[in-house]
Amino acid sequence: MANLKDSPHFNIHDDFYTRKITWERITDYIPKDKVIWEFCLLNSNEQSKTYFQELGYNVIGDKTINFLEDNAELKEKADILITNIPFSTELKKKILIKLIEMDKPFIIIMNSLNLFSKYFKEITKDKELYFIFPTSKINYDKYENGELQKTKNNVSFYSIYVCYKVIDKNIWI
Repeated sequence: MANLKDSPHFNIHDDFYTRKITWERITDYIPKDKVIWEFCLLNSNEQSKTYFQELGYNVIGDKTINFLEDNAELKEKADILITNIPFSTELKKKILIKLIEMDKPFIIIMNSLNLFSKYFKEITKDKELYFIFPTSKINYDKYENGELQKTKNNVSFYSIYVCYKVIDKNIWI
């Protein structure tokens, strides 16, 4: 079995974006009458926000807003927070802590291995989370200056949807 400590260091990229099909797969679990806050759009091309709008949702959020700063106005407008959170652990921890503190319904996409991490268990220990498990890998796109540069069709990890106050059981899709 390979040991990651023995392998060369690799770069962590937070600039791969979620495809429309990834959001389409969970539309049965997101009520159309709810206002979605796509909250990880900072410095992005706002593609996820556009996808949700195309799917018929009322979506707020923009690429100048840092979720980790005080956003009381957006918090009040939003019924549910949805995003693909950054891959880097430090950002992920901060976002998870803020989501738990906000205590609003959310759906986030993250690497499934995070479920077994000490920080994930500590941050979410008192919360009733459920998961939507895709039966295939979630793939991503890389954009630069709003232009598609690269598609990632065979990522090396499995992603899941982590849900809080949205569904009441684990689901396979």
